[in-house]
Amino acid sequence: MFGFKSKKNHDNVSNPNVLVDKRTTENYNNLIRDAFYAIWDGEKFPGSFGETKDYQFVDYWTLRKRSYQLFVENIYARGLIRRLLRNEIHTGIVGSASIVSDVLWPNMEEQEREEKGVKFSEMLTQFFELYGENKDVFDWRKEKTFGDFQEQVRLESLICGDGIIVSRINQNTGLPYWDWINGNYISSPDGVNPRTGNRIVDGVELDKYNRHVAYHVQTWVDGNLVWERYPVKGEKSGRRIAWMVYGSEKLIDEVRGEPLLASMLYMIKELDRYRDAEERAAVINAMLPLFVKKSPTAPVGSRPTDGLSRLNGNGSLLGGILGGTAIPTDKNKRDIRTMTPGTIFDDLAPGEEIVSFQTNRPNVNYSVFEQAILSGICWSLEIPPEIAMLKFQSNYSASRQANNEFEIYLDYRVKKFARAVCQPIYEEFVIQGALTDLFKLPGLLQAFYDSSLWIKKSAWLNCAWTGLSRPSVDPKDETVASEHKVDSIFSTYDIECRKHSGLSFRQVVQKRKREEEYMAKVGIVPKANEDNNGNPAYPNGNIGEDKVVTETVTGEEE
Repeated sequence: MFGFKSKKNHDNVSNPNVLVDKRTTENYNNLIRDAFYAIWDGEKFPGSFGETKDYQFVDYWTLRKRSYQLFVENIYARGLIRRLLRNEIHTGIVGSASIVSDVLWPNMEEQEREEKGVKFSEMLTQFFELYGENKDVFDWRKEKTFGDFQEQVRLESLICGDGIIVSRINQNTGLPYWDWINGNYISSPDGVNPRTGNRIVDGVELDKYNRHVAYHVQTWVDGNLVWERYPVKGEKSGRRIAWMVYGSEKLIDEVRGEPLLASMLYMIKELDRYRDAEERAAVINAMLPLFVKKSPTAPVGSRPTDGLSRLNGNGSLLGGILGGTAIPTDKNKRDIRTMTPGTIFDDLAPGEEIVSFQTNRPNVNYSVFEQAILSGICWSLEIPPEIAMLKFQSNYSASRQANNEFEIYLDYRVKKFARAVCQPIYEEFVIQGALTDLFKLPGLLQAFYDSSLWIKKSAWLNCAWTGLSRPSVDPKDETVASEHKVDSIFSTYDIECRKHSGLSFRQVVQKRKREEEYMAKVGIVPKANEDNNGNPAYPNGNIGEDKVVTETVTGEEE
């Protein structure tokens, strides 16, 4: 309860909690009113903000169903999701092992240290690429490659809000293979008491620190609905078994994720209804091209279109077509079923008039309204409208800026997705490969079991991830810029190769070497191997035979 003191007449009152100004009820009410309006809660005036909602309790299941329904039925929702997938994932985010040699071998000479780091990095990159491209080895369902798996994870997490990735061990290879479980199947089981100190919230088991401990997944076994518990980590090994992937941002204490389209479900649905209504109106207009208008004093109408009545052809029009003057005769009369352009009505009664149906549908302002709504949606999703709607009508500078803004978004999303999905998969592959002696990485297993050696573990598992290199607005300028970056040591050949071709530097060099060897056989000298005078810079037209180095799975040269 509020207490007030009048500063004008009662400055020396000892008890400020006693209302001392009791002159009139009006003064008292004014004080209460002033105190109420002194509280700032975001409103300009009472009721201006509207209903205040508490999102502590969210109906995730209805949001998921509505989001998926829109993706299936609504062209706007499907288009937005697909645009994000094609740009964020494309054919898959590519990893390149980047072992930190300074941490692993600090006592070696710098050159030897760098060579060893490059050798191990290239070996792990090649092994992981082969592993990710083999469906039978990578995917638990034996359907998807690593790139396909990324697309599926991102698609369902965007539509449904979240899901979990589960690691299972392939008994044939000893390596992990991966399963994705949609968040729709993660729910709190009936009659299950979690372990002491834990609690289950919407299918996610949490400890007292709100850390994820396990996920409860519903499934059908012999016609009965049961729940299977997937722990986040193995109790004995400490290895990662399952983790949740989210489709959009969330607060730190929120357990489940919301679909990306959750905040715009109604808007997209209504826009689709508007489009359908305008399309139907246009069809009806086309089906009813004209009608007979009668004056109030007109007699009973002749109904000229009833019974497919005989209609006169436009003689002058026919005559113009034939190159002469034609006089309307019975020969010119045609059945309505064989009406030709130029047919006219000749049997209207007095007071009747043929009037065209309204031609102002669809609404001429519909496209402007549609674009305004979609622009707001794109703005909320951080996508330039030009990119989302594939409409590039501005000048080069505007298109370039839109492309640059989208690149900022993509860089952020690729890194977020790589940290959430790609890096954990890569780490589990490398650790399991070391455990099964697929390759030998000195010190990795020791660092894995000893948490005090975390920096060595991180040095072995470091990996750089690269997303789609979107086509440039001006490829020539981009190529010159890449050359300048490499020459100025602001970038690497590998980064620029992946940016322009999607291939690693090693892949590009190997392909170029084979191509140049073939060109040398047929007598063609590539421009890159010519001197300033246009003559071959090398005797055979190519750089020459490089030393071939083969490597075993241990990373040692033979």
